[in-house]
Amino acid sequence: MILTVIDMIRRTKGGMITFNSKKIAVLAGIESHPVVLTLIKDVLERLKERGYIQEVGRTKHGVKFSVTRESPLWILAKNYEKVTIRGLEDLDEVVEKLAPRALA
Repeated sequence: MILTVIDMIRRTKGGMITFNSKKIAVLAGIESHPVVLTLIKDVLERLKERGYIQEVGRTKHGVKFSVTRESPLWILAKNYEKVTIRGLEDLDEVVEKLAPRALA
C-alpha cells in the first residue's frame, strides 16, 4: 500500500497528489470492500501522524489525503529508483537514511 503511494508520486508531473482509501485500493489491485478500505485508511492515518501525508478534507465518501513535494515520502519516491518497504517502521528507517542525502 505504501508502495502504491510511492508509485503514484513517481508518475505525477505536478507538485501534489491527492487520494483516498478507495483510490489506493483500486491502484493496488485490492478489492474495495468496506473492511479493506478501513484498514487502508488506518495505514494512511498512521502516515499522517508521522508527517508523510496530510489530510485535505472529509466528505461523505471518506477522508482525502495529499502528499506534496516537501514530504520526505515525495523526496524518497522521486530520488530513489528501488525501495523495499515492508511496513511503516521500514519506511521511517529508509527516510531517515536516504531522504537527507537527496536534499543535499
